[in-house]
Amino acid sequence: MSGPTYRLVTLGCKLNQADSGALESRLRRLGFRRAAQPEAGAADLLLLNTCTVTGGADREARQIARRLRRAHPRALLVVTGCYAERDAESLRRIPGVDHVVGMRDQAGRVAAIAASAFGLEAPPEAASGELDLGRFGATEACDPATSDRTRAFLKIQDGCDLRCSYCVIPSVRGESRSLPEEMVLERLAGLGGSGYHEVVLTGVNTGDWGGDLLPRARLHDLLGRALDAGTVTRLRLNSLEPRTVTDPIAALMAESGGRLARHIQVPLQSGSDAVLARMRRNYRTADYARVLERVEARVPEAGLGADVIVGFPGESDVEFEATCRFVEASPLAYLHVFSYSARPGTAAASLPGQVPAAVVRERSTRLRSIGRTLSLRYRRRFVGRTLPALALREVHPDGRVRALTDTFIDCAVDPGIVPAGELFNRPLTVRITAAEDLQTLAAVA
Repeated sequence: MSGPTYRLVTLGCKLNQADSGALESRLRRLGFRRAAQPEAGAADLLLLNTCTVTGGADREARQIARRLRRAHPRALLVVTGCYAERDAESLRRIPGVDHVVGMRDQAGRVAAIAASAFGLEAPPEAASGELDLGRFGATEACDPATSDRTRAFLKIQDGCDLRCSYCVIPSVRGESRSLPEEMVLERLAGLGGSGYHEVVLTGVNTGDWGGDLLPRARLHDLLGRALDAGTVTRLRLNSLEPRTVTDPIAALMAESGGRLARHIQVPLQSGSDAVLARMRRNYRTADYARVLERVEARVPEAGLGADVIVGFPGESDVEFEATCRFVEASPLAYLHVFSYSARPGTAAASLPGQVPAAVVRERSTRLRSIGRTLSLRYRRRFVGRTLPALALREVHPDGRVRALTDTFIDCAVDPGIVPAGELFNRPLTVRITAAEDLQTLAAVA
């Protein structure tokens, strides 16, 4: 007899995607299988993994919880994630939410609820000791041949010791903790053995990996050992705080022959030193510029990205213009633009000079336009050239296959005479044929 089915909706960052992978792993061990269709009645268990980085993320989570309940009136609905940790009561008040699970032993608690509700026997978990390995998820992964994902997200670090004035995440996920090196290498080997060709190393503050271990370790040492092991075709780093982007990391990116993706996202947040000071960021614009220069000097073609917050309390026209000028003069290839959202309990929430919403929208629109210009400028550099890429599990309406280059160019690839489905999860060499405003076209080289 087939086991019960589940549907999982993940909101937010790559770290949440890694957490969702751990949740799925536990459910499969219980005998659950992913629901084939999302229509009403298709799933027995609904999981919503939430984000709480902005007020908009909170609203989206509440809306999706209600939508899931309407679409699956008889399913068990469990809401988890960062919003569930920060404000469980708001989620419990939503009609139809059966359980709210915070971040502590997230996967274990969800598995226990599911096992109890469906009369299943939960497999025993190994004792985690002081490290609390439960926060790093399970060791096994989805098979990419049957999963809807072709890239794996491996959480190697969780929590954060920084205290940026606007951020609620340290209070939700706690202090910085690292998955020990041998366990990282073991899990990488397992992911490679399962058929994944790309693994994204992720965390709240990924670059802080190893700082809490005894003896103390550094991320570039871990990367070196992982590359030497050669168990995965390509590793990719998630975003790194500016001070953690070191010369050794840039050197590995340059010398690995594409096995460490030539791509890194470095949160900027503002191009104004005065705003960075109010944000309690631990760098200034000159420091950030040196980070980009360091990577670009080693890896001239690197895809460099940045997060920017618009409308931070007190942000003047002059300070916003400083951000625009800084970004326009940078070698950045793309931007993620966020409108400031006051988070309860953070220092910034009580700062004077809250920027009017209309002004924030206007500034966000302008900065996103700058980001599109940067992206087009960067992608046009590669027209007529070849790049290593990974074919993802998605086909565009015109028959082209979605693929991601090692430099983080998302392109639509003409598969030629090969059936599109045969390219899924395959490492490719693609030739960039055109870079348009909203799309990059390529062909299998």
